[in-house]
Amino acid sequence: MNEDNVKGNLQKIGGRIEEAAGALAGDHQLKEAGREDQIKGAAREAWGNVKDAGNALIDRARAAKYEAEGRAAEAKAFDHAHEPVLVTKDEI
Repeated sequence: MNEDNVKGNLQKIGGRIEEAAGALAGDHQLKEAGREDQIKGAAREAWGNVKDAGNALIDRARAAKYEAEGRAAEAKAFDHAHEPVLVTKDEI
């Protein structure tokens, strides 16, 4: 969870309160402003979810790269240890 998730959720809560206050007071503009804040908060929260998903993807890519580099180093070491030895006619 990041800052956008938190702020978006708080904005949605504030919008609900604002909408309820507008409904109780009979203030149509306050009620609509509350609904608007809820929509904006939901959008900000969704943006936070996108950022979280992107960061998770980056983390997985870094882990995969690290694993691939390790396997490549192991394969190179194996190949080096098992290189064929070429013998010439004169050495036999």
